[in-house]
Amino acid sequence: MTLLIDADWLIFSSCCSCEQDIRWNSDLHTLHCDERDVHELIDSRVKFYQSATEDDEDVIMCFTQYPTFRHEIYSEYKANRKNKRKPLALKKVIEQISERYESVSYTGLEGDDVMALLATSKKYPNPIIVSVDKDMRSVPCTLFAGEDMELITKKKADRHWMKQCLTGDASDNYKGLDKVGPVTAEKILGDLKNLDAMWEKVIEEYKKRKQTISDALLNARLSRILREGDYNYKTGEVKLWTP
Repeated sequence: MTLLIDADWLIFSSCCSCEQDIRWNSDLHTLHCDERDVHELIDSRVKFYQSATEDDEDVIMCFTQYPTFRHEIYSEYKANRKNKRKPLALKKVIEQISERYESVSYTGLEGDDVMALLATSKKYPNPIIVSVDKDMRSVPCTLFAGEDMELITKKKADRHWMKQCLTGDASDNYKGLDKVGPVTAEKILGDLKNLDAMWEKVIEEYKKRKQTISDALLNARLSRILREGDYNYKTGEVKLWTP
């Protein structure tokens, strides 16, 4: 097996966990982080993933390369995160982890896309994506998202993707249909399982709510986590999804 780890999330969350907030006296208040603590936490988490999946060897850290193609097709993508403080030691730990572990990143892609491409490429034996990001459920893969492994079939992945197209993703700063959350999206899609049929239903709902096919297509492209065939490794070009 090969563990494809969401390095962006792993390092960010580990840096946050290792920050220490100390008030020395009534006037002096500091925030600090020891990089050694971060590395220790990351290594312990990796060992947990290995023991839980019974894979004690192959680990690949998957990283984002900014700016991504999503920023190019939608300038407001993740713009809500611009002014948020990043945890201490983040930049340095990213550099160190990328050297300590086998690491992969591709021009213009997020770590999510990297994991998904590697998982669907048939390049690695029994790949397992390690990520808590709900978006990874839109990828046909074996997913380790907490303490259990889950097999995401292509039908499940396509349905989750179409749900995202309807709901949008506030954390990534792109909107779906107004007042459409996961429960409503499930009702809209009903018992449909075929991608073409679900897409037609998505378009129908967009039109019903006075939005355009172009709006629906933009959301579909923003929410689609790339799969093998969607990316040219030589040129760095993304083949945007077209129904």
